[in-house]
Amino acid sequence: MKKLALLILPLLLAACTDSPQERAERARKSFEAHDYRAAQVDLAAALEANPQDPALLELHARNALAMGDGIAAEASLAKLPEGRRPADFALLMSEANLLRGLPDDALAALGGEASAGAQRLRALALLAKEDREGAAKAFAAGAEGKPDARLLSDYARFTLMGGDIKQARALADRAKAADPGMIDALLADAEVATAEGRLAQALAGYEAAVDAYPGNLAALAGKAAVLGDLGRTSEMEGVLKSLAEVKGGGQVAYLQARAAASRGDWQTVRSVLQANEASLVGKDEATVLYAQALVQLKQPEQARAKLQPLLTRNPGSATLRRELAKAQLAAGDPRGAVETMRPFAEVQTADAEDLRLLAKAAEASGDPDAAKLAEKARFPSAQAMAATLAQADTAMRQSNWGNAIAAYERLLAVTDGKNPLVLNNMAYAQGMVGNKTKALEFAERAYKAAPTSASVMDTLGWLLVETGKDRSRGLSLLRDAASKAPNNATISGHLRSAEKG
Repeated sequence: MKKLALLILPLLLAACTDSPQERAERARKSFEAHDYRAAQVDLAAALEANPQDPALLELHARNALAMGDGIAAEASLAKLPEGRRPADFALLMSEANLLRGLPDDALAALGGEASAGAQRLRALALLAKEDREGAAKAFAAGAEGKPDARLLSDYARFTLMGGDIKQARALADRAKAADPGMIDALLADAEVATAEGRLAQALAGYEAAVDAYPGNLAALAGKAAVLGDLGRTSEMEGVLKSLAEVKGGGQVAYLQARAAASRGDWQTVRSVLQANEASLVGKDEATVLYAQALVQLKQPEQARAKLQPLLTRNPGSATLRRELAKAQLAAGDPRGAVETMRPFAEVQTADAEDLRLLAKAAEASGDPDAAKLAEKARFPSAQAMAATLAQADTAMRQSNWGNAIAAYERLLAVTDGKNPLVLNNMAYAQGMVGNKTKALEFAERAYKAAPTSASVMDTLGWLLVETGKDRSRGLSLLRDAASKAPNNATISGHLRSAEKG
């Protein structure tokens, strides 16, 4: 312990003796490296020694804006003498006012400026005033001139909010072309990719943003959300740990609750969502998760109270119907659950899980159609099976392993569980989310059902090698698979990797 103290002391002394000039220079380098938290520490020390230095005040304002702190930014900007204000002073002041929740002041600061940067801020201010039409005109005007990555990125998000994924993709691509390394462009690309269902691309975008902009809340939260969607909950929890000290409001709270739900820790789910209820207003997925926790914690009446208004506003939502019916059943109202779920009885592509829930409610309520509904739940229609298989295949192509696993589980539950394609794909998906033991179980079942299939042999062989469970058998299977499918690049790659050891 004494040796450790002796080692640390010189470092502390060196830090204490850094001059204001050295702190200022270090802050500039941190700012250029997008490490805004580190820059803030050195800026505070440098400004304490030189509180009126215009260059430091400007840098402090820009750094505060990058951190989303409009109050600190406005305070520094206000201290700049008129003769030392930067060319984009009006834009900086407008953005500071936006962050402070003052859209009228943000508009006033812009005056009649019509640059792309000004149009971006004008659009955001109008959005804050709930003037979507005015915001759309401002975004469109700004997009007509020289490409501006920040404007195009926010324009992409705006169109995504309106449900136009195709236009959002075009705008996000333009933003990346204008400045591929800018945080706004990276985040917009990832958000649009998520909406498109291309989760592998979305994850890559968020990871690039995290690497380039250390500690960025939006990038970290986005990465955590996609990892959750992919079923990679342990990695999701790792990202959330880095956000433990960040005041991320409802966004981070919802992700923390999702992670707790994946562990079955419903008490934590309720506690986290309850503590952040004000910041989660309007976030329906958080309300659904809250209701699920309440049902698990034997408070179904409260769950019903939260879900019923949502279903009234969104009667076509299968998720809301399903969760409300579960709450009604738990509250001793099977008749209400039947009425909630009855629309599924008429849908040819209805999921077997929903049909089973309807049949259960019908039996508990004494509904005369209970037997017929139970039969339908046991033997889903061909259309329903095809729809579930299509969902699984789409999820596999999009690297959305969590959704793929859920779809294959539904298929296995209503079949004899011997389809080699389903078993093999389930094994692959389980392996991709790190569930190696489950993956091996499904791979063995697939091999038993189709021992001569090259893809089945490859999946089992690679898992045996990768996990170290039976390397010799794994190599043998991979060699057999390669001989059966010599032109399959994936199988050849697995065999090469396995042979290298």
